[in-house]
Amino acid sequence: MLRMIITGAKGRMGQAVAACAKNFPGVAVAGRIDQGDDLAAALDGGDVVVDFSAHDATPAILELCAKKRKAVVIGTTGHSEMERNTVERWKSAIPIVWTANFSTGVNALFW
Repeated sequence: MLRMIITGAKGRMGQAVAACAKNFPGVAVAGRIDQGDDLAAALDGGDVVVDFSAHDATPAILELCAKKRKAVVIGTTGHSEMERNTVERWKSAIPIVWTANFSTGVNALFW
């Protein structure tokens, strides 16, 4: 069972990921995190963090995930150069999937 924690869970994409997870018996939403919630407390219950929060939250999310050795999927957009550099720095420490566009049409171009 893959246990995921969704950051930005109340947003459009966070809600879509949670709804989609219901269709996969091997996937469970172990946590739903939004601004003001304690991600650090939720991390022990999950295997991967799926991030649809805000670009300025990415560095802190990655730091927490690196400390707990959790994989991260980043779907947040609008990262500054500093935030992009932070992602680059952490990708050697933990598994990171980073894409700015989760639409089916755009991702089909990569197949």
